Amino acid sequence: MSLGFAIVGTGMVARYHAQAIRSTDGTHLAAVCRADAARRAEAEKELGAPCSESYEALLARPDVDAVCLCTPSGLHAAQAVQAARAGKHVLVEKPMALTLEDAASMIDACATAGVKLGVVLQRRADPSFQALRASITAGELGTPVLGIATVPYLRGQAYYDSAAWRGTWAQDGGGALMNQGIHLLDLLLWLMGDVSEVSARFATLAHEMEAEDCVTATLRFANGALGSLAATTAAAPGFPHRVEVYGSRSGIQIEGEAVMRPGEARQDAAPAGAGASPTGISPTGHARILDDFAAAVREERAPLVPGEEGRRSLALVLAVYESARTGRAVRPS
Repeated sequence: MSLGFAIVGTGMVARYHAQAIRSTDGTHLAAVCRADAARRAEAEKELGAPCSESYEALLARPDVDAVCLCTPSGLHAAQAVQAARAGKHVLVEKPMALTLEDAASMIDACATAGVKLGVVLQRRADPSFQALRASITAGELGTPVLGIATVPYLRGQAYYDSAAWRGTWAQDGGGALMNQGIHLLDLLLWLMGDVSEVSARFATLAHEMEAEDCVTATLRFANGALGSLAATTAAAPGFPHRVEVYGSRSGIQIEGEAVMRPGEARQDAAPAGAGASPTGISPTGHARILDDFAAAVREERAPLVPGEEGRRSLALVLAVYESARTGRAVRPS
């Protein structure tokens, strides 16, 4: 039986979800939901599914088995809890929530209702990154020494002006780190292990926005390794992100989506991709994460990125922000 998915929120990222649903065997797009009543017909035409008149009406549909939350981040927690209580599985865009309390409420609600909760941190679904993590876990790099994530992106002022919630603390949860950098921070955390202490600074240097457009942090990992994080949305014209992991025997560099190993011929410069435009990401990642999520529902197992892992990355982002605000070293909760 085909799983019926609904997309809540019809902004840019909803297109990636719609494409992923259509490309995944055994799933179909049953409905969408848009808050702006005047633009519901437009949403139906663009995404190719009926648009419900309200979120409550969408959750009442018997043909909806799971919801993809593509709404502003500040709405995720309440919408996820509501969906769980309606018996719907939940696949939520990053960040899963803006506070650890809200993340916990989502995890608890889904567990109580017996539905799956997955978070769209899609780089964990990349086979090359999974192979890299397996090699690190097997000790092929030796003792962990250094982990670095660099996110030199560009988002113009028009990006932040396109929606009132963008770049705000209340609905976006932050700026360059919470919205863009969290993907690479999550990848670094997944490869290197938990962070025991973070010291950070942030600033708003090139945009008219409430939250930060530039952030740096030094990290101490629980395994003793050191690390650093730098993220911005003010690096013109936008550059590919990098994640670097070094050990006592070897190291790995990721530029864009390409993995570079010692002794291998260096590839041509990676395209800026998402570094230059929010539409620069490949749809492959969303397709992989949705395919896994649908399989998790059918097989009654945890998805590749469950709520607990989404909370883990959120905790580190919040620790970076707390350190930047207070000027003190912070231990992620």
